[in-house]
Amino acid sequence: MKRTLISLICLVAVNFAYSQQHLNGESAEPQNSVNIALDEINRSFTPSEVNVSSLKSANTLKTFEVSFENFPEEAKGAFLFALSIWDQKITSPIKIRVLAKWENLNNNTLGEGKPAVFYRNFRGTPVNNVFYPVALAEKITGREINKTDEADIICSFNKTASWYFGENGQTPETKYDFVTAVLHEIGHGLGISGFFKNDNGIAQYSNSSNAPAIYDYYIFNRENLRIADNSIFPCPSVELTNQLTSNSLNINYATKSAKIESIPVYAPPTWLNGISIYHLKSTENTDEFMKAYAFKGEAIHKISEGLLSVLAEIGWDDQTGNVSTTTANNEEKLGTENVNVYPNPCRESLTFDCMNLEAQSTVEIKITDLMGRVVFNEPNCDIQFNPSYKVDLSSVKSGVYLASIKDMNNNIITKRIIKQ
Repeated sequence: MKRTLISLICLVAVNFAYSQQHLNGESAEPQNSVNIALDEINRSFTPSEVNVSSLKSANTLKTFEVSFENFPEEAKGAFLFALSIWDQKITSPIKIRVLAKWENLNNNTLGEGKPAVFYRNFRGTPVNNVFYPVALAEKITGREINKTDEADIICSFNKTASWYFGENGQTPETKYDFVTAVLHEIGHGLGISGFFKNDNGIAQYSNSSNAPAIYDYYIFNRENLRIADNSIFPCPSVELTNQLTSNSLNINYATKSAKIESIPVYAPPTWLNGISIYHLKSTENTDEFMKAYAFKGEAIHKISEGLLSVLAEIGWDDQTGNVSTTTANNEEKLGTENVNVYPNPCRESLTFDCMNLEAQSTVEIKITDLMGRVVFNEPNCDIQFNPSYKVDLSSVKSGVYLASIKDMNNNIITKRIIKQ
């Protein structure tokens, strides 16, 4: 009996170790991205579009939780207010734990932010050999990867900066808006982060695996060439440096349904560690808090459509998992609530539950990869006879796919799915 018990314990231990290794994959330490303070004044306010009356309480946060280190009380309220804005846009079945530090940073640095760690080749990895920030990896797997007492996002704020802790956006021209700074650093922690660095004019990755982060993976040049493609731009190389300092890089989209065709990336002619690449450019029509520099008196509390599109592309879908919905006219719409696609992530099969679709006898179901290649297409699915249509995906390789349903009125809904 004793020998049997010992054998059982050993077996459980081995299986646990194997499952953890299988789940976690390979890790890499992140770099800090910094938010630089400018002396210039731009007194303006871009309010959040979410319902601010429900914000600011830690008890109301659905996805995030925060631990403070040496934080003054007046800063905590503004931090929770900013985190609540993110909480309206980002969802995950696993809590995203944030560690917020209050410390001395360089004089012109407002804050620093990063994922606590990156993982690649974990179970269900959408893109192989590419690193994902831990919070996103946990969302994809639906399981804890970090220990429950470890942070997923780490951000620091300069205790010597002249801060405005109000939540109304009325930032004086002598101060920097703290809510804006918090929104910015959480953006780095969610995935506006990666491994590109430049040493003595030679660009490379700051990890021993010589591999990009998922954000790095989606950066393209003006010729629409992926700069993380080692066969085009060797890493390390001067050629890669020329790309990173070309001032002409964009986050491009593999999905045709993206709301915005491309988002310009901050890639100045002179490389700046912690600044270049890992910030977005502001456009004439959009105020962007993920830009590299912050002005005095400027408050941006709205998460831009461009930033949300970038986050969706690297894996942070919206709350329903939808990528897009297109309709043939304004009167008839294929509502996202009318179709359920499950399980997601899936393994052997995927079910399209169309029981709630009204006045539809047939639909077209199509599944494509992110490059538009069709892996399944059935143009005439009889949903009256079979309202829960099951697709066999056992022969389809692991990755991220787009599953679309088109009704008889050419209304289309597309959902992002993960095949494990």
